[in-house]
Amino acid sequence: MQQLTGLDASFLNMESGPVYGHVSSLCIYDSPNAAEPLTVERVRDRVAARLHRIPIFRRKLLEVPMNVDHPYWIDAETFDIDDHVYGVGLPAPGSRAQLMDIVTRLVAKPLDRSRPLWELAVINGLEDGKVAVLTMVHHALIDGASGTDLMGTLLDTDPGIDTVTPEPAPWRPRPAPDPMTLLSSAMAANAMRPFKAAQMQWEMFSHFAKWPPGGALAQMMSRPISNPSGPRTPFNTRPTSRRTFAAFQVPLAEVKAIKREFGATVNDVVMAICAGGIRRWLADRDALPDGPLKAAVPVSIRTENDKDSLGNKVSMIMADLPTHLSDPVERLVAVNQAMETAKTEHGALPVQTIIGFSDFAVPAIAATAARELQRTNLTGHVMPANVVISNVPGPQQPIYLAGSELLEFYPVSMIADGQALNITLHSYNGSLDFGLIGCPRAVPEIDRLAEYILDEHQLLLERMTPDQPEGPAPSTSEDS
Repeated sequence: MQQLTGLDASFLNMESGPVYGHVSSLCIYDSPNAAEPLTVERVRDRVAARLHRIPIFRRKLLEVPMNVDHPYWIDAETFDIDDHVYGVGLPAPGSRAQLMDIVTRLVAKPLDRSRPLWELAVINGLEDGKVAVLTMVHHALIDGASGTDLMGTLLDTDPGIDTVTPEPAPWRPRPAPDPMTLLSSAMAANAMRPFKAAQMQWEMFSHFAKWPPGGALAQMMSRPISNPSGPRTPFNTRPTSRRTFAAFQVPLAEVKAIKREFGATVNDVVMAICAGGIRRWLADRDALPDGPLKAAVPVSIRTENDKDSLGNKVSMIMADLPTHLSDPVERLVAVNQAMETAKTEHGALPVQTIIGFSDFAVPAIAATAARELQRTNLTGHVMPANVVISNVPGPQQPIYLAGSELLEFYPVSMIADGQALNITLHSYNGSLDFGLIGCPRAVPEIDRLAEYILDEHQLLLERMTPDQPEGPAPSTSEDS
């Protein structure tokens, strides 16, 4: 039995009506050299054989009576892998447009909370003979970094490993605790909350006291907040239950060449081309604000002690997104400066302690507050960012599922009340794989937005000096 943290539980509380808390990835596989083609039966057998490495995949939620404490993950008394791994067939001709459409239909429904919170759809019938696998996992279980670790458990760097899938390891669920045990634990935890909160307040005070007068923290706290939540855009509304999705790839070597030319980071380049694409998309609709937008950029706060653990260890950097600048190079310079400032300010805060305060909110009150915000449609006015842009690092060598090679690895993230557009990308085997998801009412023609972002990438390439060397540079920490 494992209790959710306050941050994990927040992704459950946010689910209401058309807002869902799962994150997904769309993987495209090819198997010309595999011992067997990639079928739903083969995928199901491979996942079943490795479930002992992912115990959370056989656990479900257990709510505490009266919601007086955070829920727990407990072993599901019955587990049927057929409920979680299933096949989907595309009608002829099996185009990429049809694939994107079926992806939006599959992710636009909540996961069943009476079962473990994950599903895996094997999509056959693509016109090029490839196979797509859509993995959906609730955000209460994973963040970007732990999601990548999870993929590493199911996939292999050697296409020939486990040519014969072994039988699943024996498994026997542990019994669930009785309600009175849960209530007793909750009462004891609630009694300790004031003391733990006071301890964390002292930790925050001690942290702030270490910073010298006039340092980064003092400058940040004294700076006037002129636009804390960004200007209003079409993205900042309550989404419907429908989704729209677009995916594309950008060569990582080209992004690194731009980075070197202009003295930026890979993430700066990503932010700059997204800013340019969003600028053009908003201008098409006479909805371009005069000033910059606000972008929420998730950052991992995992330590070595958190390695290989699931759950959420993530914070958020808020930075200006210079959609008000028309020149692509000026946008890149502005992004670099904005991100440097945002990272300095983020580093000055006791992030682990701040996130820890989410454990002290009474769960019943937190859940009610989240539902009330959604009911009154206030989230579009209080969300601090216009758009989420997330860059998740991934492996830079080919990986395989049951001998079939992964060619494309697109994130299909989540949108929220007040943030109806999310841009997430994975780096994988020499490319950046972008996934754009939104609500079609707020973000119609999302394919056009994807085209604009690609165009902005080309504009930066054209602004480079002709003798700029090509090819990937050695990876450094600034590439994230």
